[in-house]
Amino acid sequence: MEEAGTDKKVDVLINVCGKPYQTALALLTLERASGHRIDRIYFVEENTQHHNVDIHTGHHGFVLDRLKDKIVYLRPETWNYCFSIELDRLGDEQYRHSVRYQYGWENSDKDHVLIIHNDAHFHGDVVGAMLDNIDGHIAIGHVGQCWYCPASFTGKCGPDSYLEYKPSFRELRDLYTKTHAPEGSLMRAYHLPRMHPMFEKQPWPLPECRVNEWCALIDMKKARGITAPHGRVTPFGAILSVGKQILDVGCQWFRDVHVRGHTCKNFDIYKYMHHDVPPTGQPTLLDRERYEQREIEALARLREEFGHP
Repeated sequence: MEEAGTDKKVDVLINVCGKPYQTALALLTLERASGHRIDRIYFVEENTQHHNVDIHTGHHGFVLDRLKDKIVYLRPETWNYCFSIELDRLGDEQYRHSVRYQYGWENSDKDHVLIIHNDAHFHGDVVGAMLDNIDGHIAIGHVGQCWYCPASFTGKCGPDSYLEYKPSFRELRDLYTKTHAPEGSLMRAYHLPRMHPMFEKQPWPLPECRVNEWCALIDMKKARGITAPHGRVTPFGAILSVGKQILDVGCQWFRDVHVRGHTCKNFDIYKYMHHDVPPTGQPTLLDRERYEQREIEALARLREEFGHP
């Protein structure tokens, strides 16, 4: 077990698209809970300026000023939104730094980085807890998008057992062709029109396996050298196209590191923070009424707890 002494510092990686009040609340509650463990906050504001997408933006001056001694700010030229990255452009540093979390990933000199969403709220020292529990794993956090996964729906797999369930390609294909999502749940149709050849070559980890990006601690001593641009592992923040479907943020990174013998640890982050039940990020961003309500709620907390004007 690692010792999470007060002298062990991490850097925080956060990508921001709108949600100024929720963003401020995420970072200020994290700073209150774990600030003594945080050196730099790599704050990447996604560049929506030249895109015809109805995204609610806002000004982040309050939190950027409050945390100015820790903030490293970037607004990339390119905006990838929720589209697949272009793998053949990863040699271009400017493009690569537009991939979610990649700018901080490459510039941090710390042994660990904390990746967070900008709509999380923290009420305990999640950094210290994860440092204490990461052990020999390459990452720690909430493992799996099980709310999309047929292996979860059929009781074959879960966050604590993903290392034990390793189906063949035929079994994986059968899971997708024969399983119906429970009422109220969704399942990405990776089997339509047919399963992508990458799954035949590498059926495990399963398509929805990842360490979820809203609060994940990465051991950079293990991850830095094998992940692009230094190694062949896909960037953590990449979304990849697999036919008509996508592999979500972190999924291909998760698959790539496991092929190389690394593992991730499932951890109950919700003892230390709050994040809405998925899917939340993009749907909330595009739902104006829901977006505005969350911003109103966040502003009220900022005024009460942090003196926002």
